[in-house]
Amino acid sequence: MANTKTTTKKITPIKLKIRIPRVILDTRNADPKLLQGMAAGLEDADARIRVLGEGVKTLPHAFSLEEAVEEAHIWVILSNKLPKEFPEIISQGIVPVMLNDIHPHAENYEAAKEKGNAFLFPKLAQWNVYGSLVRALENFQFSYDWENLRQHGKELLAK
Repeated sequence: MANTKTTTKKITPIKLKIRIPRVILDTRNADPKLLQGMAAGLEDADARIRVLGEGVKTLPHAFSLEEAVEEAHIWVILSNKLPKEFPEIISQGIVPVMLNDIHPHAENYEAAKEKGNAFLFPKLAQWNVYGSLVRALENFQFSYDWENLRQHGKELLAK
């Protein structure tokens, strides 16, 4: 009779902390064509995206402003003026993605220098907005840098 000895190996589980960014697209006061042009790319983004305001029916919408502020990591402003809730958005540590010059003290984030307080795009055009959003999504994956960015964002309130 063959001697069959089985050994049991202890399996160590791997713990992964997956962070999924939650993005609000603020379409209030925005050109509907802008969001329409971005929709296909947004549907494939590695993020939970919600629309606040009117917009494309293929993207999910936030039920309310309160829900949007409560869940967001990133707030994309798709118009040429700040929402009246901007101070609340920033005080919650939400990182803005917005048009350059929409806020006089907004500074485009530079990861290598760890400086800046927002992700800025030069004009309200589909690829400009999308490029800045992608930069924000990439930086979200680095929790230390993201926390620094959130803190720098609060400087927008003091100025």
